[in-house]
Amino acid sequence: MKKNKSKYFILAFANSLILFVLTSWFWSLPWLAGDEKMMIWATSAIRLTNREIPDSEDFAFINVAYDRMLIDKQDEYGFTVGNQAVTDRKKLTKLLRVINQSEAQPKYLFCDIYFEESTMYDSALAIEFGSLKNHVVSTHLNENEELTLPVIKSANIGLSDYVIGNIFEGVYKFQLFFKDSLRLTPLTIYQDLNNAEIKRFGPFVRINDQFTLNHFIMNYRLLQHDIYDLETGFNPVNLGELLMLSDKDIADFLQNKIVIIGDFFESDMHETMFEITSGPVILLNAYLAIQNNDTVVSIPFLLLLMLVYFWLSYIAIYPDDLIERYIKRKFGKIKWVGNLTSFMSYVIGLVVTSILTYFLFNIHLNVFMLSIYFFIIEKISDIVHKKLIPSKEG
Repeated sequence: MKKNKSKYFILAFANSLILFVLTSWFWSLPWLAGDEKMMIWATSAIRLTNREIPDSEDFAFINVAYDRMLIDKQDEYGFTVGNQAVTDRKKLTKLLRVINQSEAQPKYLFCDIYFEESTMYDSALAIEFGSLKNHVVSTHLNENEELTLPVIKSANIGLSDYVIGNIFEGVYKFQLFFKDSLRLTPLTIYQDLNNAEIKRFGPFVRINDQFTLNHFIMNYRLLQHDIYDLETGFNPVNLGELLMLSDKDIADFLQNKIVIIGDFFESDMHETMFEITSGPVILLNAYLAIQNNDTVVSIPFLLLLMLVYFWLSYIAIYPDDLIERYIKRKFGKIKWVGNLTSFMSYVIGLVVTSILTYFLFNIHLNVFMLSIYFFIIEKISDIVHKKLIPSKEG
């Protein structure tokens, strides 16, 4: 029986376009499915053995975990109910004053501190932030998903929240834009340092002339245990200890570096793919992912993806394909065996594809959900061929 294959080619191509839209929707989700997490962990463990650690000379980490001051804790009605500890803003003001008065300037300063409570030192700190070039201060969203503005009004702000997974409760995905207008801090840092043109474009972000995923899975170039290792050169210096140096020595230490100020050891710790990691290190890895074009959606990637989708779509739509013939010859008409083998053929094909796209383009696929889609298309196609199409085709 000779079949008109051209119509199946057209249907397979149309289904490939639908699959790309579906895949883009999966990429836009802030969470991961369980099958994705296991595959990401397995492939990332291989890459981790050959990770590219950034040059420690490009960065200076300043830890504020042990430099705290007590201020009044007030209830919702403005009454003092006790004390609370915040970062010592007097020390921070002194550090920024040293930077502003020095000819030797940092390349950039990222202050990963939420300035939500008022203190007696805020006006002096605001003056220093107002004079500081190339900087950003962390802020976050409240329970209504609105931006929480810091009490230091002169500081440039960036949204430093990140998506927390709901199964392993770890930081797997990171996003560049929240909704359509709020840039996440790593993207703000990249834009400031590279004078980049950036725009949200559906599930993607256009950075200059390249498109990248808005939600992406990070390759961790710097791990938390690296900042404990004295030989790596990433050891944070405590703010109080740094201020014991002369102004010139402080300026020389920070000169032409990306300075990151935050809590590297105590209260800002989160579970990631391999270890408990501090917030500043997570945000730095997100910046490095953007800087290294980790998740750029390139033409070769799209061609590979569409080729695989076309091939699997053709298998699902075309009646009596090679895989189906093999299943019938091997297992006869045992329905559940045929269904299981058919489903697994899609799983295996997509697993191989996801591994390739990860190691070549740093992008994973949602294997399980896409396999279900292919299996449903195959069953619908079988019904159509058996009930709606005559048994003989001209």
